[in-house]
Amino acid sequence: LGFSSGMVVRTFDEECAFVKQVDDCSYAIEKGFVPNMRVPGHFYVNDEIKELLYDELRQFTKAGGASGQGGFLPAMKQIANVAALPGIVGGAPAPP
Repeated sequence: LGFSSGMVVRTFDEECAFVKQVDDCSYAIEKGFVPNMRVPGHFYVNDEIKELLYDELRQFTKAGGASGQGGFLPAMKQIANVAALPGIVGGAPAPP
């Protein structure tokens, strides 16, 4: 693992290891996906949206994380950032 501007830089496969399929349309993002996550993240998608979310994560990791992305942050990272907010309890659910 490398570090860039305080952000953990991982490969796409390493990032995907933190995302687990719960059922046909539900996924959990385990703590550790982003630093200081207090609770797991959850998102609900159909196959088409799932493909889009994984594609944006793939492109993000291919570019080395935040560098060169013009402030773009993949949806999975945004969900995980919510899960890192002070005072959050239980989980961080995100609708499709």
